Amino acid sequence: MNGFAAYDPEASRHPANDVISVRGARAADLAVCAELIVSRTGGPAEERVERLQGDLEDPERYVAVACAGSGADEQVVGYGGVIRHERLPEHPADTAPSGYFLIGLIVAAGWRRHGIGELLTLERMRWTAERADSIWYFANLANGAILDLHERFGFEEVTRDFTFPGAPLQPGTCVLLRAPLVAQWKQLPE
Repeated sequence: MNGFAAYDPEASRHPANDVISVRGARAADLAVCAELIVSRTGGPAEERVERLQGDLEDPERYVAVACAGSGADEQVVGYGGVIRHERLPEHPADTAPSGYFLIGLIVAAGWRRHGIGELLTLERMRWTAERADSIWYFANLANGAILDLHERFGFEEVTRDFTFPGAPLQPGTCVLLRAPLVAQWKQLPE
């Protein structure tokens, strides 16, 4: 198990029967987001909730959720975040540059192939476009689905020789990507 969903680029997408909305997370969403995260990474959900709560309180971070249904029937079915990373002088020379980074895109198993990852990526890029002119992302080279998704949004490879503080990257297994955030991103509806 490599921690991400199997990818079949030839599989067809299935439109969602429910209305899907994307918005900034609320405190009430964090337990579900934590469960999504630990379904992929393992570990205690309680620790993830605490980290996510910190993300909600940090103006340099953003937590987005995708929801199926509406009102009382609304169900969180996807999660993605943005963090502001600052490369410090004491970091190794190969540390990723300072900037905003997309992190942790996870869609619940039963909701994959409905375009939810795209909606979450659009929302996170829209949020970041209000703060920066470019955005960063890193991914495992074996995760074809996520690499294809980000390529559609203009991400291009920068390097495969990098580190990121706190990320368990294995040398030669990941790629660092960057995309410009042009004027039209700032005008996307919220």
